[in-house]
Amino acid sequence: MQMPKGYPFAISILISFLALSACAPKVVQIAPKEGAPGTQISLTMEYLVGWPRVEIGSQMMDYYKLKLSSAHPTGNPIEDEELSWIEDKILQFQVPDLPPGDYAVTIYDDKGPPGDKIYAVLETTAYVITPPVWPFVFRSNQTTVNFKVTRRTVNPDPKLISPKNPH
Repeated sequence: MQMPKGYPFAISILISFLALSACAPKVVQIAPKEGAPGTQISLTMEYLVGWPRVEIGSQMMDYYKLKLSSAHPTGNPIEDEELSWIEDKILQFQVPDLPPGDYAVTIYDDKGPPGDKIYAVLETTAYVITPPVWPFVFRSNQTTVNFKVTRRTVNPDPKLISPKNPH
């Protein structure tokens, strides 16, 4: 039995799509899942190989406003720029000043430092000529998770609380 015309092409496109999307950045865990502005958020990530940016509520935080660390610490602190590009990472940032509500947090995995287009072009070119890393080059460079921004709580001044005036 012979395959109908066009099936080999369709199958190769499907396999390529699945192989390339498998290496897209992925959030494995978010902690906490909700918090007030100023709360530190930790995203455990797989396949984050470039220079991350985070967007929440139309506010963008570039690489220099984020903190990266290894998801599998060895006991010795490692600077974020020294992390292996294939290593799982924890991406941390603070919730910006946003009104309460549900927000999409988009993590972009850029190829190069913010504003350095030459670096991005050179890095992409180097990866294109190296077939084993193609799944990390020709892939989606972003992922999205949901986060709920809550109201800020006002902590009363401890000096104002006394046994006679509990609140």
